[in-house]
Amino acid sequence: MELTEEQQRQVEANRAAAIAKRKAFLESKAQQQEQPHREGEITTNPNPWHLFKCQKFPKPQPIKFLARLEICSSDSFSVTPVPLPSFPFPGHQHCLSTLNSILSNVMLSHFTQTTGGVKACVFKLTEYHAVLRQLKAEAQALQVEEIPWATFNVVERLSHSVAAGRWTPVRPEHLADEEVERLIAKLPRTLLDVLLPFQHDGLRFALRRGARCLIADDMGLGKTLQAIAIAGCFLDEGSILVVCPAVLRFSWAEELERWLPFCLPADIHLVFGHQDNPIYLTRSPRVVVISYTMLHRLRKNMLELEWALLIVDESHHVRCTKKTEPGEIQAVLDVASKVNRIILLSGTPSLSRPYDIYNQINMLWPGLLGKTKYEFAKTYCDLKYIKGNQGKYFADYSKGVRLEELNVLLKQTVMIRRLKEHVMLQLPPKRRQIIRLLIKRSDIVAAKTAIGELSIEATERESEDIPLENLDEPDGKLSYQELGIAKLSGFREWLALHPIVSGSENASKMIIFAHHLKVLDGVQEFICEKGINFVRIDGNTLARDRQSAVVSFRSSPEVKIAIIGILAAGFGLDFSTAQEVVFLELPQCPTLMLQAEDRAHRRGQTNAVNVYIFCAKDTLDESHWKNMNKSLQRVSRTTDGKYDAMKEIEVEGISFLDSSFKSDNRKEQSACKVAVEETQLDEQPPAVNSNDSEASQDDKSGEGSPFVNKSTESFNVLADDVSCQDLSKASVLNGSCDADVFEDMERYTGKSFEDTNPDMKCVSTTEADDNQSVQLVEADSHCSNQVDFLRFEVSPYTGRIHLYTCILGTDKRPQPLYENFRPEELELLCYVAADEKQVHGGKQKREYVSVKDNPSCKHALLAFAEEWKNLRSIERRKLIGKPLQLPLDVELCYLSESNNHNSKGLLNGGSKRRKTPLIEISYPLPLDAVWRKVYLRSGHGKKEKEYTQGWTMTDDPLCKLCQKQCQGKNAKRPEFLEDLFCNLVCYEEYRMRTSNRFLREELFKIEHGVCTNCQLDCHKLVKDTRPLSLERRREFIEKIAPNVAKRKNMLEKLVNEPTEGNAWHADHIVPVYEGGGECKLENLRTLCVACHYDVTAAQCAERCKAKANAKKKLKELMNSMKNGIKGSAGANIKDHRVIDERGSIIEDELLVEVPGSAYSLADS
Repeated sequence: MELTEEQQRQVEANRAAAIAKRKAFLESKAQQQEQPHREGEITTNPNPWHLFKCQKFPKPQPIKFLARLEICSSDSFSVTPVPLPSFPFPGHQHCLSTLNSILSNVMLSHFTQTTGGVKACVFKLTEYHAVLRQLKAEAQALQVEEIPWATFNVVERLSHSVAAGRWTPVRPEHLADEEVERLIAKLPRTLLDVLLPFQHDGLRFALRRGARCLIADDMGLGKTLQAIAIAGCFLDEGSILVVCPAVLRFSWAEELERWLPFCLPADIHLVFGHQDNPIYLTRSPRVVVISYTMLHRLRKNMLELEWALLIVDESHHVRCTKKTEPGEIQAVLDVASKVNRIILLSGTPSLSRPYDIYNQINMLWPGLLGKTKYEFAKTYCDLKYIKGNQGKYFADYSKGVRLEELNVLLKQTVMIRRLKEHVMLQLPPKRRQIIRLLIKRSDIVAAKTAIGELSIEATERESEDIPLENLDEPDGKLSYQELGIAKLSGFREWLALHPIVSGSENASKMIIFAHHLKVLDGVQEFICEKGINFVRIDGNTLARDRQSAVVSFRSSPEVKIAIIGILAAGFGLDFSTAQEVVFLELPQCPTLMLQAEDRAHRRGQTNAVNVYIFCAKDTLDESHWKNMNKSLQRVSRTTDGKYDAMKEIEVEGISFLDSSFKSDNRKEQSACKVAVEETQLDEQPPAVNSNDSEASQDDKSGEGSPFVNKSTESFNVLADDVSCQDLSKASVLNGSCDADVFEDMERYTGKSFEDTNPDMKCVSTTEADDNQSVQLVEADSHCSNQVDFLRFEVSPYTGRIHLYTCILGTDKRPQPLYENFRPEELELLCYVAADEKQVHGGKQKREYVSVKDNPSCKHALLAFAEEWKNLRSIERRKLIGKPLQLPLDVELCYLSESNNHNSKGLLNGGSKRRKTPLIEISYPLPLDAVWRKVYLRSGHGKKEKEYTQGWTMTDDPLCKLCQKQCQGKNAKRPEFLEDLFCNLVCYEEYRMRTSNRFLREELFKIEHGVCTNCQLDCHKLVKDTRPLSLERRREFIEKIAPNVAKRKNMLEKLVNEPTEGNAWHADHIVPVYEGGGECKLENLRTLCVACHYDVTAAQCAERCKAKANAKKKLKELMNSMKNGIKGSAGANIKDHRVIDERGSIIEDELLVEVPGSAYSLADS
């Protein structure tokens, strides 16, 4: 486009004007250079381009830094120079000289070095206000970060106690030393004697603070024992609530009964489900043990009850979250807000960041760390907002600041923590070694296939044909689950060279930790292939199976390996018989690793513990290991302080596992065998009972499972598959039992034997008060009266035998002797008695501290144990919870049966119906009542179910079974099915008569899936078969259950679908066709599928034979009647009709068909 003449003239004018401006600018610049400005002379800027070239020069910033004031001990604080973001930092030396000049009038205590390597000035706490005043006066040179006022106020008040050397209460709940000593005097002497000095200190620390403290001792130092001692001081003030992970409920019951002998079996109540709700109990128990999950489900009822003391075991589960707390955590916080005394137990109070600890401390001392968790995060967690990958900002709570001050504050107020290296110097060392793996391409293919990302055809192709980038994730990394599966191949190579696999008798026991179930399955399959005995605990393991697995691993020398899920059992349990720990997968945080390691490295360990950590090269393991070390340093500074903090996970060496591993490690392997043999020679007997139960998630441990291990039926001590009796024999004969389990323990009682039986000539007793034990002295003559007065009660949770005495004509009820022991201790007493008889010749008198040590009572104890062992499981269930006398057959006769059923669980008239019609179960509805619909939910997020219940005209609910008025607290507003009944007896009877599944579940609780004919543990068979591949399943079943393997159909079902229903059946002892229908549990038994087939076939043959004999006799009778008839034809016809009718009746009765009967099988 061409310009017009006018436009061209305008362009020329603009160009000339620009040249003129440029010329004027150059001339003015030259003049400024020739004639410089004089000072104070005001000139104008003739520069016409000042708007076009506006150069911005940064203004010089003054030198300024931050002076952080932080408490570093109970009586001193430090001043540390820290850079400010918007100001240049002059350097630490310049900052220290500035501080020295400003604080020259204040006496400096000394210099110290912070964890970051920075030098800091230290002053006495009394000089704080003077230092703060002078620093604030120099606001231009520095900025001051003060000590939080609440923190300074608390530490200053408690510092007077430190300076005076005597405890001074500062809060209303704190107790003086005189009151502390009075409470300690309540404890039995046996408990006080077993406490170590540092545990006595922990007891006093808690009592001084009014039983509101966090016992954060290192794992394996006996936190549970200290908590039980604290509970014993307040047991007479009300009920005690223990909240713990589900796997530790039985451990708590065991420790409570062992160390508090005045706690009888009825005083301890374990909650496994809704039916165990404490509000259903007629008598309030002294101790209630509940899991985090069940506390959440029963939150409303638990808040209504009064608690004298709350113990939260593994309290790091109550970790602080960014937003609203989950239901399980909130339930603990709600209960704690209504309890005056709270004891928290955790060896790792903060899992991965200092922020986690807020909820625990706020429970004990509200407001100590800040009014809200966000205020705490700003003060001690260096809260910052970071921009994420998608452009969104999020709050970062992972950091920590002022951690030394936080540690001092916690230790001065509510936390006590001791480390193993300080209080247990005799504990053997713990050595860690990293084993680096090189993941092969074939391992990646197998891992992808295992989780279903690759088709099976892909695995059949050559690995070289598959590009590596197609096997990886979009970011080039395997997921954690894939990584764990890919490491299985290298782990198998490593384990194949271990003495355990080679069959060495002196091989040490091993614990293998992993996180994902598929990884655990891979480990189990390899161990089964090698024929090694093992136990396994994961999230699907029932509570009873967990307890038996722990006992089996610790007591049985044949069990060499424990396969453990880190979150399922990496805390609280005692595996001190193991000397090697393997981490096939890295835990989520470092504290979980420390917890898992200390299952073996704990009190009672007599050998060094070797820890092997498998890390894959060039994978997520490497970055995760670095993050774990960073997290550990922050967490350790919070709980351990500056001097004891762990900077990183200490590792002694790194070894590489590749294709040359086998040849490179032969020498190391032979040396390992020699070392194992040497350590076995020096091995001391490990502890059998743990004194500690430390800290994850509540993981399918029996709650919500169809086979819940209910309280009163859970322990079948003398006849379980892993029987304590058998384990005792093995452990005693092999010398692997700890003597402290069987040590003589003094018990105290308010009534001596002399008072209970003044005619005893064989026993002399001393007067005993509440803190003295009863002394039994054996006399020359045999004492039969004392034995006749003994009574026995078996604990439903632990199987411990509690002793009572009852004198006819004197005691209305059996009087407790406050002594209990495990059944296997009696086996040891037999050997001890034989030795004593040889040493003393049976003539010398001895003084016996315990009843079980007295030979005059020993034969009665052994007789009871033998009779108890010979009882059926259902009979034991009836007798549990009652003081018993010998013989036990008499006790069974005394039991009152229901009106409808006899002692064998059968209807008094017998029944040939398998199931009672629903209309006949409930009692008739009263005339003044009507049916109403009630809607209940079986769980969170599940659909409501409709039920009918009778209600009176006065709006009172009636029991669904007996139609009596319900008096429970939840009767008018029912939450669970149990609330629709007047008591648990009616509930159980109703469920047994309406639900075959409930009947099967109850039978499983009693007999635990063990066949009563061939003693095959069907439950264990299913549990061990499920993780195996199809080929391995078939081989395993043929080896363990040959009777089942003989039947092809049963074998195929069990191989393709290893479930409980394909392994065992609930069978009637008295068949239904003989009147065994509509029965109770007494007429049911567990049979494996093979035995059930044989029994059913035999019953079918018997019925067929009976039918044939009946038909034969009927025909003979009819023929004889026909031949002998001489009457009239009419009469004959009439008689024939009668006979035919009677014959048809008899035949119909013999050939009755039972719908759905398991016995109505085809001849095939």
